[in-house]
Amino acid sequence: MTIKLGDFFSKKPVNEPSLDLNSSVWKNMEGGYRRTSYDASIALKKLEQANTLQAIEPIYQELWDELHHQGDVGLASYYAVPHLIRIAREKQLVDYNVLGLVSVIEIQRHKEDNPKLPKALTPDYEMAIKELGELAKFIMNQNWDLSLTSCALTAIALAKGQIKLANAILNMDSEDQIDEFLETYS
Repeated sequence: MTIKLGDFFSKKPVNEPSLDLNSSVWKNMEGGYRRTSYDASIALKKLEQANTLQAIEPIYQELWDELHHQGDVGLASYYAVPHLIRIAREKQLVDYNVLGLVSVIEIQRHKEDNPKLPKALTPDYEMAIKELGELAKFIMNQNWDLSLTSCALTAIALAKGQIKLANAILNMDSEDQIDEFLETYS
């Protein structure tokens, strides 16, 4: 078992505006696992270099694994959001990954035990959440399976500030859950 000094001393709080991907601050941020640093800038730089939906899949898998865990998110999660939106928009590579991951981060951000959004990041973060709805509209002409539909509708609800509705929609991601809901409320 390895013990690090950081396990005993709290990390320096981060209150920066949107971070450049070359900033050293990324190295000390927590992702979805408490008390574990995750440098999201490495995966985000790889995402910037990817040019196909197939190429982004393993990168997003890492980001999904590291930026949230069982309802927990961290500062790396929040600081990644504007970059995730920017990269998806610039590359025009939009699928359930960007819509779903950013949606999960935004929904979980409102849980009491997750860190507060740093004030300096708030304007860039909130603009990214508004742009999330635009990304969903960007793929309107694609074929949508249930997973993509759930993520896209969640993204639109979040862009309009409807956190509880977004959470409900995101959890309607299987036919069984939809059937159960309809049986209960029809």
